[in-house]
Amino acid sequence: MITMSTPPYASVILKLLQGAIYSDDPHWDRLQSHFSAIQEYFGKIGLEIRNYEIEGLAYLEQPEPDPENPGESLPRLIARHPLSFKLTVFLVLLREQLQQFDISDATGRLVISIEKIRDLFAPYLPDSNNEEKLRRDIDTLVKQAVEFGFLKRLTGDDNNYEVRPILKAKIDATMLENLKAKLITLNASTPGANHE
Repeated sequence: MITMSTPPYASVILKLLQGAIYSDDPHWDRLQSHFSAIQEYFGKIGLEIRNYEIEGLAYLEQPEPDPENPGESLPRLIARHPLSFKLTVFLVLLREQLQQFDISDATGRLVISIEKIRDLFAPYLPDSNNEEKLRRDIDTLVKQAVEFGFLKRLTGDDNNYEVRPILKAKIDATMLENLKAKLITLNASTPGANHE
C-alpha cells in the first residue's frame, strides 16, 4: 500500500535495487523525471546511480571504500561476482561485438544468434572432437551471461539474444583493449589452444 509519505519514485528505487533499468522499462521515464531526488536518496546510503541516458541504461554502483578511513566503510550491498576465466573471455568477445556494432553506425540493439556465439567462442576452448561438450560449455556461459544481465533471450526465440548495454558500462573501451591484449598473449602461450 502506498501512503502519503511514500515518494512518487519509490517503485524506481526498488527496481534499481533489483538491477539495471533500461529505457524500455516502464520505470525509465520516472527515473529521469525524479533523477535528482533518487540520486540524493541513494547518496545518503553510500550508493551511486550510473545513468546513461543515450544508451538507455541506469544501474546502482557502490564506490570502493576510502583507504584513508577503513573504519568508515559500509557493508557491501551490491554483490560482486567473481567471473571464471571462460566467462571473462566470453564477455570480452561479446563486448567486442558491441564495439563493432557501434562503429558500424547500426541503429537499435545488437542481437546475436546462438550459432554466432558458438562460432565466436569456439577458438578459445581447448581442442576437442566432442561437439556436444562444446555446445554444453557455451550454453552454460550463455546462461551465466543472462543471469548477470549481459544477455537477454528474445521473447519467444530461444536462438537469439540481445547483448545488453550494461556490458559497455562494465567493460569500457580501455578495459576491453587491455583484456584483449592479455587474451592474445595467453592464447599464444597456451599449448594446444586454437589460434585464430
